[in-house]
Formats: sequence, C-alpha cells, structure tokens
Amino acid sequence: MQRLFAGVTSDAVWRIAALLLVTAVVAVGCSAPDTESAPTTDAPSAAPTAAPPPAPDVAPRELASDPARIADDLVDDDRVLRDPSSSNPLRTAAAHRQQAAYRAIGRHPEWDPVVRQRIPPELLQIYDLNVDARRQLTALSEGTAKDTLPAWRIVAPTPADELRTYYAEAEAASGVGWNFLAAINLIETGFGRVAGVSTAGAQGPMQFLPTTFAAYGNGGDILSPRDSIMAAGRYLAANGFAHDRDHALYRYNNSDRYVRAVSDYAAVLAADPAAFDAYHRWQVYYKTTAGDVLLPIGYSATAPIPVVEYLASHETPIAQISPQSEQVLERMLAATRDVSPADPSARSETLSRLFLGTPYGADTLIGSASEPEQLVVELANVDCFTYADYVEALKRADNRETFVDALINVRYRDGVVAYENRKHFFTDWAAVAPALATDVTADLSPDAVQVRKNLNQRDSGGVYLPGLPVVARTVTYIPSRHVDDSVLSRLRTGDYLGAFAQDGGLDVTHIGVFVETPDGPVFRNASSLSAYNEVVDQPLMEYLQTVPGVVVLRPVE
Repeated sequence: MQRLFAGVTSDAVWRIAALLLVTAVVAVGCSAPDTESAPTTDAPSAAPTAAPPPAPDVAPRELASDPARIADDLVDDDRVLRDPSSSNPLRTAAAHRQQAAYRAIGRHPEWDPVVRQRIPPELLQIYDLNVDARRQLTALSEGTAKDTLPAWRIVAPTPADELRTYYAEAEAASGVGWNFLAAINLIETGFGRVAGVSTAGAQGPMQFLPTTFAAYGNGGDILSPRDSIMAAGRYLAANGFAHDRDHALYRYNNSDRYVRAVSDYAAVLAADPAAFDAYHRWQVYYKTTAGDVLLPIGYSATAPIPVVEYLASHETPIAQISPQSEQVLERMLAATRDVSPADPSARSETLSRLFLGTPYGADTLIGSASEPEQLVVELANVDCFTYADYVEALKRADNRETFVDALINVRYRDGVVAYENRKHFFTDWAAVAPALATDVTADLSPDAVQVRKNLNQRDSGGVYLPGLPVVARTVTYIPSRHVDDSVLSRLRTGDYLGAFAQDGGLDVTHIGVFVETPDGPVFRNASSLSAYNEVVDQPLMEYLQTVPGVVVLRPVE
C-alpha cells in the first residue's frame, strides 16, 4: 500500500465537532447566531502564552477504537460515576472518557447497531439523549475549523454545589427549570471554564451581549456566575419559556439544533440529576484545521495562537499502543542494544528482519481531514509505509520515550501530530526539512528519469486526499529495465525503495527496504498480495519485473 492511503479511511478514536465544550459560543440578543468558529478579544499584540496542563491525578481511561469496546467502557464509566465509593480522580477520568465516547459515537451513526444493543435498558434513555445532543451540536459547528487557537483563558469551573444553588435561585425567581439553565451553561462555556469574549462581543458564563445583559441583569456583573444565571432565567421567562419553551430557547440562539441540544441535556439532568456531576467534569476542546485540541485549565493566550506552533511547543501526545505492540516494542528495543548506532545498515537489517512474518494491516493510522489525528503505534500489523516508519524510528531510539519522539519526527512535519502535517508521500522524507533521507536515485544510474508531478491530484480528476493541497514535485526514478549490476552495487542495505507510480498524483505505489543477503538482494516489504499478506523478503530483481521503476531514498545518518 502506498503511503498516501496509510490510515486515510480508518475510524477515529474520537471526534470533537464543537467549538467549545459542546458547541460554538453564541450571543444572546443577536439577530442570528454567531457563526464564527473562534471568538476573539480585542487583544494586544503581545506574544501569546499557554500554560501547560496540570499533571493528572490518575492515569487517563483511554478510549478504545472498537465501537463495541467503546460501548462497554461507557457502561463501566457510568458505573464509576454512580458509585459513591469512587475517588474524585477516578470519577474525573471516567467523565473524560464518557465525554470522548459520546463525541466518537456522535460522529459515527454507522456504529449505532453495534453500540446501542450493548447499553443496558435502564441507561438507554440517557444514552439516546446524549448521542442526539452530540449530533445536533456537531451539525451546528460544521465548517468552523480555525488554524489558530483563541485568545482565551481556561479556568476552573464554578464549583458544582455553588452552581446548583444559583440554578435553584433562578428557577424560583423566573420559573425556568434549573436543568435548562445548567444545559445552557454547559454548552456556552463549560460551566464557566471559558473566560473570553465572542466575535459578537458576548461575555460571561452564560454568554450575554452587554446590551442584552443591561436589560436583564438587574445591575449585576456580566462575569458573575450568579448574576449571569439569574439574567438567563429572566431572559428566557421574558421570551415565553412558560408557554413556549422552544421559542424561548430559540431566542437564546437562533438555531433549531441548539434548541434540541439544550433540551436533550436538560432532559438528561431532569431524569438523572447525578449526571450533573459528570457534565461538570467535562473538558474544553477547540475545533481547528489540525484536529480538535484540548484547552486545559491553565491555558492562557492574549492573542490568537497558530495551532501548529501551540502543538509543537506542548507535551508529546499520548501514543495509542496496544499491549501486544508494547511487547513487540520491548523486544525490538532490546535487539537494538546489540547493534552499534555507528552501523546504521546493520541496525536497519536487524530491525527490518524482526518484522518478517508480521501480518499486513491496512488503515491502522487514525486521522483524516474530518477526524482528529492520533499518534498510533501498531507494531503487530503494518502496511508498507507504517513498516518503514517503525523501522526508521526504531533505528533512532534506545528506549520507549526516544522511540515515540523519533516516530513523531519520522511521520510528521515539524514534529506536530496532525493530519495535515503527516508525511503522506514517500518523497516527503527527502523533500521536507529536516530531511530524513536523501534522494540518491539520480546518483545511482545515468538512465534515471525525471517526471514533473502534481502530488495528490488524480489524473482522472479530483484529489486523493480531500482537504490537503496539491504539491508540485519532480520525481526521479530508475526504469526497472535499467536496474543492472552497476546500480545494485551502489545500493546499500537500509536504503528505501519506492515503486514508481505512473499516476501523476502519486510518487510511488509501494515501498520497502533494500537488503543485501548471501542469496542476493531482496526487497523487504509489507506485502498486501494474497500470496504473502505479511512482511516478506522478495528477490529484488523478480519484484522489479512487476513495477515501472524505483525511487531510492537513503536515510540521513
């Protein structure tokens, strides 16, 4: 499989579709909902800063990629959240995974037949309402991704008990149910986590325009949780909440989807008041062109931050690695200790050989133009390019931490784990600085041919990778008929060979490692052919008879 398709069709672990915790910030009193995806302040030009997140109290409860497992974990998290003996850190970890699960399920309606049947009957109503709310807000935020992060501060939410007191007070004064006020507070700012101003000028925990708050705030403080919640009750009551609830909610944000999402969350809170504790622990995510980015408590920016810069300066993403892959990684790292780093060809031969017999596995990477990128380590199933990724990263590593760091730099531009930064084409290894390899194709043969290509642009029309640009690049290859003894004598064990693609939108269609063996040169590769379907050694000259030619990249030492 060519690099281009590595992971393009895989399912994402989870997808954050909304601007904030669950939707875009909206402004009460606007004639139309605020459709901007990133509210900003009139910020000074000072350099933006972003504080690192605090260390977690317990290990994260990682979200599975399999929908059946996601359903089972969702039920388990519900049990933890309802168990009075659960520690506070454990409840927080369960709520975070619960949030991630509902987002993932919301993005994948095709999972419904698998997931829903695994939910116990007593939880089905709550489950259906949460999933529907998620899908309404996902649709509401379509087309809002930004390439910058907002000029906001993310602060701790107002304490849950304090909020419940304010909701009850507002309900008594206005007749608006506490659960509807809480649902709006959740959607607008994650119970006050977001300290920022929308593009329309809305402010505070309930996101009021100052002019609207002046009419309903009774002289209070727009940034005060109590005053803004009381004002929201007055506003909804004045717009007929008692007689036409949906109309009043529509006036808060002119969107039928918003009305339905608020109503869904309010129904959950009415049916199960314990759900408030879980919602109160949910986090803030921001939708960007590089995927959905967690804005932790402590995030602070005085001006918009380019998302690529932010991701590059923050901690290494958590690698998605299975227990089986952990065992493989441990074994391979042990093998590297017996081979000198000063002999990269020997390290390449040793590591690539350890993969022989590993099953071929397509689409193991997670991420696309519409799904957030995950840092996947799947050593038990590889395609041709993930195989090369892992061999090259292992060559540069001596422990798990350095392997993960090396893999990020091998697989992604600028060391940023994002779909748009993934090195989708084989020749990216030589073309993207800092180069992982040198294109030595022209140096190996006087018969090398240069072809001007528009990578990602299909000859038949359209693009291979929606959402990514077309890249003009000259690709050099040696026609297979000209790979003679002279060329073979110049190849080195550990060189990467790519099968030249005749389509102008691809550079190669398959890649592998050149290895000189006592029985002659072989093409060591993860083959998808039914005769193999695993990592194999194929006699190089036999393989060359099946492809137009080869591109040769030599790793930078």
